[in-house]
Amino acid sequence: MLRTDCLVVGAGPAGLTTARLLALKGRTVVVAESGNSRTTRLELLAPASLVTVAALGLDHVLADPAIARGCLGIRRTGRSGEREYEDFLRHPCRLGYVVDRARFDERLRDEAVAAGVMFCGLRAIGVTPGRGVICRASDSARAKLVLAEIVVDATGRAAAIARRRGARMAARDRMVAELVEDAAIDATADRVSWLDYRSDGPTWSYRIHGPGGRVQNWRIRASGTPAGRALLSVDASACTLSQAAGEGWIAVGDAAIAFDPIASQGLFNALSSALVATGALLSTDRLSPAAARLYSDAVTATFVRCEAGRFSIYNLHRLSGREVHG
Repeated sequence: MLRTDCLVVGAGPAGLTTARLLALKGRTVVVAESGNSRTTRLELLAPASLVTVAALGLDHVLADPAIARGCLGIRRTGRSGEREYEDFLRHPCRLGYVVDRARFDERLRDEAVAAGVMFCGLRAIGVTPGRGVICRASDSARAKLVLAEIVVDATGRAAAIARRRGARMAARDRMVAELVEDAAIDATADRVSWLDYRSDGPTWSYRIHGPGGRVQNWRIRASGTPAGRALLSVDASACTLSQAAGEGWIAVGDAAIAFDPIASQGLFNALSSALVATGALLSTDRLSPAAARLYSDAVTATFVRCEAGRFSIYNLHRLSGREVHG
């Protein structure tokens, strides 16, 4: 059996950031990482996210050209061929960044280790009626019980802890993202770039230019529509938990709310939710019912606001008249 102040289940940017912040405040923190394949996506951090990056003390990470590349804005091309620009120069921060997630996550892990976070090769397979999480070691079939005052669910869209604690995941739509190109072909790798979005009616696509001349092309389609040839297919549904925190647990990042890639909110949501969740956890020795409700309400409000922006920009319509629950 293992005891700790805080158990973070999942080692993506939301989990790593939460773990680091809690450790910096003197908490003993264990991160349970299952050893699943790392994320290799290129992701956008828009200018509005940079205040959060600074608050987390991660400015220096974006200054590394191997991790991040400047982005001038978003160019959207509709079916008619008419182009619309979202120029980041109009924002006070004046620039966004395209981030190589694999390298970014590696740096976040290094920062967490430096703060005193302990990492264990564990996969959560169940919870106990109290504050225990039943895990399985990555190098054996034996189960191990981890007892923690607070459990942070950073398991991504699976929301493995939250759902075992009774929360439900509600999907606004069912979407699939297909990676159709991933190559180092950009001859202008030392320059800032644009994110290019295109709509042809039934599908959406975007082309993103990252560090080292790497270029990715993604296609977004409704689940159930014909699939195209792709290097990788992932869930891109916009979804949110019925509650994002409860007695002894809290969800961050995609485990709390997840967006389709076109919204360019995923990495920002991971970092910002980690910051807010840490504040909630440090406000009391244990996550009180009132703090859990406030956090859950804030997560829901964020999801509603971001969805309203997505629908207004891309003129999307729900695929059905009701939400899908899972």
